[in-house]
Amino acid sequence: MPATKTLQQREEELRSLLATDVGRQQIEDMALRYRLASDRLMPAGTSAVTYILVHERAQGLISG
Repeated sequence: MPATKTLQQREEELRSLLATDVGRQQIEDMALRYRLASDRLMPAGTSAVTYILVHERAQGLISG
């Protein structure tokens, strides 16, 4: 993700990936990379999309 996007834009991008098996795997892979990078567990009941959004927002990749 090269440029800062709004929360709504990024959420729409991630949710569109959920429409395919390949996209779902990409979401899971991204969530795993972020968990390893932050050394923080994903809270129980949290979706991978939400975890990604929180991580990217904390890193300044998402505005708003």
